[in-house]
Amino acid sequence: MPEYVIPNLKNACDILSYISAQGRALGVSEVSKEMRLPRTTVMRILETFRGESFLTREDGKYALGPALIALGDCACARVNVADMSVKHLAKLTKLTGETSHLGVCSGEKVLIARVCESPQPLYATSRAGTLVNMYCSGTGKVLLASLYAANPNVISKIKLEGRTPNTIIDRETLARELKLTAKRGYAIDDEEYHKGVRCIAVPVFDRAGRVAAAMGITAPAARFDKKQAAEIYRTVASVAEELSKELGKTSKNNEG
Repeated sequence: MPEYVIPNLKNACDILSYISAQGRALGVSEVSKEMRLPRTTVMRILETFRGESFLTREDGKYALGPALIALGDCACARVNVADMSVKHLAKLTKLTGETSHLGVCSGEKVLIARVCESPQPLYATSRAGTLVNMYCSGTGKVLLASLYAANPNVISKIKLEGRTPNTIIDRETLARELKLTAKRGYAIDDEEYHKGVRCIAVPVFDRAGRVAAAMGITAPAARFDKKQAAEIYRTVASVAEELSKELGKTSKNNEG
């Protein structure tokens, strides 16, 4: 067995996958026989899953539970949103003339999942597949603002390092920035990640109204004056809204 694998946790995953593949409720004895595991081990695993709502029990048999729905939605949204964003990023770049990109959470960082480069001779960009810090990037602030709203302690775990003179490295200041981001609906990277480069980003919502990703544009600071932020925001938000609707988001599930 590979290093770092927890045998009983792997058994639990195998059991969950087996129940899913069968498409019906199964009893302890059947699972124990098919998985070739002790009945007591299977019972403990099944009851643990039931306690966390990953499984339900009825008439002594176990079936997939409601907690898996949310996990599945999140997984599908993350896989789909990157591929679905391609045409929208192309539209955003065409409208603004600047490099557009889509970012999704990847642990404590942001994964730049898709990029559409500017056709202009001088442009700013990050390659698709790049991991960037949340606290000092436009897409990162959008995603971090959502996480902060759910759990303010999230920023206490982030190591704040100054990449440029503009980088926010004070937690109280960062907290205010995240609250402002959530209130106005967009984030600005004001030469905080790279000197001479600005970014504006907005959230992309899934069908449950959750922030699934962040979409933004990156441009040389000389071409992106902060006074243009409100105007550029409307363009970016309009395209991001189209992607959100394609993911199933409605005006109702994003109220409040």
